[in-house]
Amino acid sequence: MTWRGTENDHFYIGREEERAVLGVVDEVRADGTSRAVLLYGPGGVGKTRLVRELADRGHDGAVWMPPIDVDDSEYWLLTNLEHDIAVRLDPEHEFFEKYFHQAASFEDVTRQRIGLETIKGHLERLNEQFVECYRAFVAASGTTVVITLDTVEAVRGMSSFLVKLTQWMKELPSTAFVVSGRPVRGEDPLREQLGGVHRPLETRVVALGGFSAAEIAAYFDAGPLRGSLTAAERDRLAELTEGHPLWLALAVAYLVHQDPPREMTEDGEITDKRRDLFRRQLITPFRDTGFWAEAIKRLAVVRHSVNQTIWQQLMNDRGLPADAESWDEAWELLLARPWVRPRANQRYVTLHDALAEELAQRLIPLEDRDETWRKTLWRNAVSAYSALYREKSSEQERELESLPERMNTMPSTGDEALRELVRLPADKRELDQIRTAELHYLLLLSSEDGTARFIELHEEAKQDNDLLFEELICHELERFLPHARFTAPLDDVLGVAVRRFQRWLIDDAPVRYLEITLIIASFLTHNEQPAAAMALLQDVPLGDAGPEMRYRLANERGNACMRIPSRIADAKTFFQESGRQAQQLPLPAQARRVAQANKELGFYYRNIGQWEEADNAYRQARDTLASVLGPGSTDDAREEMASIQTNWAYLKALRGSYVEARNLIESAVQVRRRLGNRIQVGISLSVCGEVHRYERNFLEAWNDYREAEAIFQAHGSWAWLGQIFQEQAICLLQAEQAGVPLAGDALERAQSLIERALEICRDRAIRGYPSALNRAGRIFGMTDVDRGLDYLQQSIVAAKRIADGWFLSANIIEYVELAYRAWCATGRQEYRDDLDRLTGDVRDAITQYDFFDLKGRWELMRGHLNAQDSLAAGNEDGLRRAVLHYGDGFTLLADRRVGSHGAAAISTEFKRFQQVYDQLPEDMKIEWYTVLRRMWTAENEQKQFTSLLARLEQLY
Repeated sequence: MTWRGTENDHFYIGREEERAVLGVVDEVRADGTSRAVLLYGPGGVGKTRLVRELADRGHDGAVWMPPIDVDDSEYWLLTNLEHDIAVRLDPEHEFFEKYFHQAASFEDVTRQRIGLETIKGHLERLNEQFVECYRAFVAASGTTVVITLDTVEAVRGMSSFLVKLTQWMKELPSTAFVVSGRPVRGEDPLREQLGGVHRPLETRVVALGGFSAAEIAAYFDAGPLRGSLTAAERDRLAELTEGHPLWLALAVAYLVHQDPPREMTEDGEITDKRRDLFRRQLITPFRDTGFWAEAIKRLAVVRHSVNQTIWQQLMNDRGLPADAESWDEAWELLLARPWVRPRANQRYVTLHDALAEELAQRLIPLEDRDETWRKTLWRNAVSAYSALYREKSSEQERELESLPERMNTMPSTGDEALRELVRLPADKRELDQIRTAELHYLLLLSSEDGTARFIELHEEAKQDNDLLFEELICHELERFLPHARFTAPLDDVLGVAVRRFQRWLIDDAPVRYLEITLIIASFLTHNEQPAAAMALLQDVPLGDAGPEMRYRLANERGNACMRIPSRIADAKTFFQESGRQAQQLPLPAQARRVAQANKELGFYYRNIGQWEEADNAYRQARDTLASVLGPGSTDDAREEMASIQTNWAYLKALRGSYVEARNLIESAVQVRRRLGNRIQVGISLSVCGEVHRYERNFLEAWNDYREAEAIFQAHGSWAWLGQIFQEQAICLLQAEQAGVPLAGDALERAQSLIERALEICRDRAIRGYPSALNRAGRIFGMTDVDRGLDYLQQSIVAAKRIADGWFLSANIIEYVELAYRAWCATGRQEYRDDLDRLTGDVRDAITQYDFFDLKGRWELMRGHLNAQDSLAAGNEDGLRRAVLHYGDGFTLLADRRVGSHGAAAISTEFKRFQQVYDQLPEDMKIEWYTVLRRMWTAENEQKQFTSLLARLEQLY
């Protein structure tokens, strides 16, 4: 045989799966509905080559954006991608003029000392402007855009970014998204986020595997072995590699320099054993002591992504390879190897998993029996990542300091200013990845030191409210725990170390195991992954854990149960257990933990509708903590008091005690501002907005919501964004109804906000889902009764599922009232049937829960129904019963302990009542007037219902 070429030859083989991808693009072009094609396949099958080839080649009638690697932190804000799209689609700035203008305006903002949070807040507002301009562009031009997102498996565990990405994708019309990555075990978080019942984006999975027979033939014809193999040899080689592109590449690289292995030349059936022997032979070149064989083996041991700086430090002891004159050239040669996987747009690399596992099983254990070599590499990696972090973090601090001065020297177009603004937070995310990699190798080297470092980094992330960094490190450590969710059992060299780490946790360090489990479970729970949190907490060993750790365990279990529909009732038991454990602590820790336990009980009672018990629990929490609070108190104690006040203020507002609610929440906001707890400030502002909205002070509420939204956007807190979007949506609707203009196209904007809230809350904030559905029913019910009723029907089911008594009752009543309005307007019997069908549910809810508002509204509804039926039948006795329902209903509403409906709704309810009253015969009008006047003056001797009596005088 004569061998030609080298293993570094590059060529592309067309794939059958291309047609499926292009078919989705054609469908988007045909109807303008955005879709996503998920190109999934194992490592080494050529996904990246395929999507880049398609983007380079293009397709009729569509604009293809260059593919991006979504594991590149440069794109985690999406701003760079949006800017590139805007420039590509609209170089003349015709449709994106507002976007480019807003981008340029940042130059003025940054001529002052600002931080990363401020920058991210401005960029989020720019994102909103981009979406508006994008929609206008595709509507006017009819353009179909193709956006390719590669290496998606790197962000599947980053739930906060995944929500941001999928929300963004759903906002863009007439767009085909080509998403490539490795498949996932079990349920795919990406598909779940793209799907769902609210704004689903149609997805189609295209599986990419080994080459087909025709593709294998094309591979041999185009590669360095062209003309060198007989047909029989080619067939046998194809069968030995099973058409897997990576193994074909390894085989070709081997055959360029070596004679074919026996398995390739012998006759006989090709069995799994022969394939195994063949693969063993293919990796023998890596036994070589030369530079490139050593470089590949080191990447098999250092599995985290490495950039050129890290790689150079890992290889420094070897000097430059003979075929490179500089480290830059050596890096390019590394990237060219088909079994090296470029990531983050060529800035980082890893070794393909399949080759790493083969080397780990067949080669490295033989060459590194005592693990000295790999541990030396891991220590070098820790040093390299640590040094890189120190260098880059110092550099970023200097750049933030000099940002105003640099902005003064930039051109007025705004492009450079925007790039600069995006780069700073993107660099921060890259720093997070560097620190996470350092943590990874510390965990491999020393279980004790690694877990201690994790606890230290987590505390730093919590102090900085850095949710994304917290997510990165929690996800990294979770991969090392028994029963890891997202990572398959490791067959590479890391698997040995991970299994050793797990044995250490279980046998030697159960208290440390409990401590890190509590940290990760808390993160999962507060990021709406309670089932995963509970799974971690279920069997964790207690060991010699004291009352503090046992308190935390019971508290975390309670919090997780509150978010798992089938476990709500268990939460009370766990919170009570946490209180018993807190009692065993010494002061002042005892007071703080007992107060927290009572606060959690208050949360439990509030959400099942037992408001009196909730009020008592919050009062006990306040009084307990106040006994040790005063001058010199710790920030933790002051923050805990602000948390108690925030929760209590919301309950007070629901019960109509607005003055008390304002005093509590204003104190909480101010304390949290002084403490610098931005996420907590946002939470308190959300509650402050609710207090103002319940009082019908819509402008104040809107300002609170907007400030809270900016904070949550900057920190990527999607669970809270789901809450704030629905609060904004209902505020817009109520303000519009009250004649208070908050925004143009208020109803349309409210509908857009509530759709986003529904989508987020369904997956990320389950306790907020019934309220989001409630508000969707009220908002859409204004223009589409059937759609409104459908949302309210879903809301009843959702509230029952999580035992949310307040919204179960509210959702039933809203459904009844909307069905009544539809019946009055159309006379259609099915709407009246709905009213009769839900009567039993209403009565059960009112019996079980003590909600004055809902009792009042139901009494009014009974009055309406009795009056309408009695008028139609000429039944005077029925009319006399109806007026008693009206009297009781209005009395309950005037009590004011009823959240956002209550006394403020008396005007609206009286208008509806007036419509019925005007239909009465004159003698019955006099009788009703007399009955109501007597009820509203005599039933409460100490309190005249002045507002009701005033309304009564308007009847004539």
